[in-house]
Amino acid sequence: MKPTEILVSEHNLIRQALESCSLAVEKLESGEKPPKEFFEKAVEFARTFSDKFHHHKEEYLMFGRLAQRKNGQIDAQIDSLRYQHDRGRDLIAEITQSLTRYAEGQDPQATIILEDMAAYVSLLRHHIHKEDHVFYPMVDKELTAADQKYLLDEFKKEASKDGGKIFENSQKLVQEMGALL
Repeated sequence: MKPTEILVSEHNLIRQALESCSLAVEKLESGEKPPKEFFEKAVEFARTFSDKFHHHKEEYLMFGRLAQRKNGQIDAQIDSLRYQHDRGRDLIAEITQSLTRYAEGQDPQATIILEDMAAYVSLLRHHIHKEDHVFYPMVDKELTAADQKYLLDEFKKEASKDGGKIFENSQKLVQEMGALL
């Protein structure tokens, strides 16, 4: 298995979470208020799985290795992907800041959450498509067999943290998100 195949499989779980987030946006648009707990779980998933687990492997393991191979030729592409990761973090932070007032029934907060969640879903869907169909195929061509093995070994180390339960716990979290809607 290639490191990019692992990342694509992680994207599948992120897509499932985004489906629930998209449904929450639809509910907000129609005047319904999904429970605060849904958004708390969405934030937890975004921070633990998408960011600390998945994006960490891209930013701190794969991007650096690839930048060395390409001698700066793809720095702009890597910077663009990093920017999208940062923008996603910003949107999640904005959602988090609105949750208490949202739970208190303050209508402007529902609008803020709707806008931020819709932007987050759109951003990540575009980002994932770009990685799966443009960036990762390029990565597969550029990295040597030794690079691929190094990344696989490092990805396995990351997966073994937290007792090796990060993927399983994140799947459960996505199911809980769906059940709240």
